[in-house]
Order: sequence, then structure tokens, then C-alpha cells
Amino acid sequence: MNLTQLRYLRGIAEQGFNISRAAAALHTSQPGISKQIQLLEREIGVEILVRRGNRIVGVTDAGQSILNVARRMLGDAEILRRIGEEFNQRKQRLVVATTHIYARYVLRGVIKDFMRRHPAVQLTLRQGSPAQIAQWVAAGDADIGVSSEPPEPNRAIALLPCSSLQRSVITLSKHPLLKEKRLTLAKLAVHPLLTLDQSFPGGAAVLAAFDKAGIEPNIVLSAIDADVIKTYVELGLGIAILPSIAYEPSRDRRLRAIDARHLFAPTITHVAIRRDSYLRDYMYDLILMIAPNWGREAIARVVKSRGADAVAA
Repeated sequence: MNLTQLRYLRGIAEQGFNISRAAAALHTSQPGISKQIQLLEREIGVEILVRRGNRIVGVTDAGQSILNVARRMLGDAEILRRIGEEFNQRKQRLVVATTHIYARYVLRGVIKDFMRRHPAVQLTLRQGSPAQIAQWVAAGDADIGVSSEPPEPNRAIALLPCSSLQRSVITLSKHPLLKEKRLTLAKLAVHPLLTLDQSFPGGAAVLAAFDKAGIEPNIVLSAIDADVIKTYVELGLGIAILPSIAYEPSRDRRLRAIDARHLFAPTITHVAIRRDSYLRDYMYDLILMIAPNWGREAIARVVKSRGADAVAA
């Protein structure tokens, strides 16, 4: 077996088991991918992919275990490549995967301080959903992830909980809700609502609160970008329910924020790291800047473990 075969297997899984999409993403041919996977199956001695006619529809039980190992091996190979780059060419690279909310509001000061401390590090911010972030970290395509907990557990990564995001209701400056002494879900439900997409924990938490109370919210718009949502609030389309940190009085002069932490569960921030990853000193530095409740030894212990996801240190 070789890394090319493992890369093809991972690519097929990432493209929903569609060979043509995998071939395009990997810049190769469909027959080439099929041949390499068949050679891998022959060498290992088990079927990896479930085939129905000319279609691939998933992986076998053995194939899932092989796919998990393949992802780890490819991640380790990427780590080896980066170690060589850093020591031979003195290149220091750091890929941080995060969501718009964290990149725009939570990490601004941290990133600024980090770049001042480590001017030689080439930093890349890669934005996506919590599920994508977990996948990128597990595959070695990102060194560190910062987001809420991914929707599905991933044993290839360790999660370090470090802080929480509360929620506020964002309205126009003269909205009648500002006169209410205490917000309730029923009072919010009579107004058009704008929220984060439910594929993000922030959006899902809002819907869960209304569902638990047996109240049907009037959601007229959802998006993955808090700034987009605030723009439509300014246009008078409705009120928004967003992480409180997304409201900036100096910038959002036409808007107001009403504390709604009593109505919606907070979102817990996690730093995600691939287990058994190679953490350089500057990576530890960034993690500790984001999650100061963790110590370096505790981080190293969690990263080297093979157990369930971490709990707060």
C-alpha cells in the first residue's frame, strides 16, 4: 500500500463516494482511482467499499476502520512534511480552522497578539462549519480548530472546552421590544426572526429553545454570517438572535442588543486538535491564548490520549 492509495480512499469518502467528483478534486482519472483502490483491497485482503453495480454507496465495516487509519496516516505524513519544511527551510506555518463568528469577533485580539509575538509564522484562517472544522483537523488539513462542538463526535480529535458565548436579541434602535422589562420566547415569536443557520449550534440552540417551549417562531431568514444577519435587521426585516459578542455599539449604531441568556443555552467554545499531532511551541502559545484555563502539560496529555474527548482542565 502507499499514501496515494490512502489519499484516494479519503478523497472518495470526502466526495460522498462519488468517483467522478473525487477524481476531479484529486486531479486524476476515475479509472486510476478505481484501480488503486482495487489494488489496496487486494493487498489488505478485504473489501473496503460497498458497490452496487457501477456505483459506490459507502464503506464496509472493515472499510470504515481502514478509512479511519488512512486519515490518521495521511495526517501524520503531512506533519512529517511540515517538520521537514520548518527545519530545512525555516518555514513556520499555522492553519486555524474556525467559523465566521469566531474569526470576526472572538479571535481578533488573539490573532493580533499572536502575530506580534510570532512574526515569522505564516498564519492561515480557514472558515467553515463546526462539522467541516472537525474534519479538517482530523485530516491534518488544519492544525487547530476553534468553534463550538461538532455535531458528530470524532475520536481523531481532542476538544478543549474553554469559554462560552451567550445570546442577545438584536433590534433596531427604536424597536418596541426595548421597552419590555423581561423578554420571553412568546414575545419574540410575534416578530419576524433572523437567526444563524441551524447547521451551526447557535442556530440549532435557538430553534431548540422554542421547540422545548412549544412555541412556533416566525423565522424569515437564516444565514451563516452574523454581519449579514445584522445588515438585514438594519433593513427592517425583523429582529435577530445572535451571540452577544456580535453586537458592537461603536459599529452597530442603528442597532441595540437585549440580553437573552435566560432564554437560550450558551454555546461552549472548543479548541480542536488532532490526537497525536505534532505541536510546535508557537502552536501551544496560540492554544493557551485562546484557552488560558489549560496548561501546556494538560494539552500534551490530552493530545496523546486515545480516549474520549477532553473535559475542562
